[in-house]
Amino acid sequence: MHIPIGTLRSGASPADVMNEAELALGTLHVVEKKDVEAPVVDGRRVGRVTLRFAVEASARGAEDAAARQALAVVIDHLEGTTSTVDPSSAVVLTRGTGGRFRRIAPH
Repeated sequence: MHIPIGTLRSGASPADVMNEAELALGTLHVVEKKDVEAPVVDGRRVGRVTLRFAVEASARGAEDAAARQALAVVIDHLEGTTSTVDPSSAVVLTRGTGGRFRRIAPH
């Protein structure tokens, strides 16, 4: 999952956002990798938290639903603790298979 960092709360840093995102995601799934990046989105550089995690293997639809739920939990937690999530157009949820990643539809 890629979550853009919007407005930081007073005293919070991008590293704090990453740590809080990992904390929230870790209540649901094992976090395999985490990072803070700053890619160009819609012509401007946007700080974002990137987290890779695994959901329990099942049917593709159920796995995608579990990933969507995890994303919602992380966003809700971040907005209640360290930062807004903005722009929403930069929120990306992907599924990796064999080293290739594809977007998961937001539904």
